[in-house]
Amino acid sequence: MTNTTVSGAHPTLDPLPIMLWRLGLGVLIGQFNLLLTTTGKRSGLPRRASVPYFFVNGKMYALATQDDQWYQNALASPLATVQSAYGTQSVSVRRVTAIPELTDAFTHLQQHRPTAAALYLSQSGVQRFPDDLPAHAERVHMVAFEPTTAHTPPPLEADLSWLTVIGVLIFGWLVRRKPRRKPRKALPKQRA
Repeated sequence: MTNTTVSGAHPTLDPLPIMLWRLGLGVLIGQFNLLLTTTGKRSGLPRRASVPYFFVNGKMYALATQDDQWYQNALASPLATVQSAYGTQSVSVRRVTAIPELTDAFTHLQQHRPTAAALYLSQSGVQRFPDDLPAHAERVHMVAFEPTTAHTPPPLEADLSWLTVIGVLIFGWLVRRKPRRKPRKALPKQRA
């Protein structure tokens, strides 16, 4: 992707992460990106996006831009389904607006992903963190995913995981297959 925003702007335009989830590889990519299923703002249908996330004090967060479609969908209908390496969970998506919570989250992010934190804060107009944060908080689009028991959109099924199994079997067969060696011709004996 050519966009350099921290959140991976327009994640729904990249079908690869969603295809990897369908192939049953969610446990691998789910370490860094979660698969978020929201309800479409206009269509009312399930919409999916792969979103980078992080934890602070056991709570899951993500950064967005104001134009991210998943973010717009979540603001319109906050009930969503999250799939990550930690499993599938029904959540309520809440925009983080409290300055202490924003400060804690960005302090954590600066310690663990300093480049991402600096880039996002800079794009939001925050030049000196944490001093500038209150003045630019309306430009910071961070969400928290809070567990809920409410009915949420259906998770994405790993309906193509059988292709992964076949791929692994074929790869294993190719690796184990021994190439046939041609018998060497005997060299003529040299006379002394």
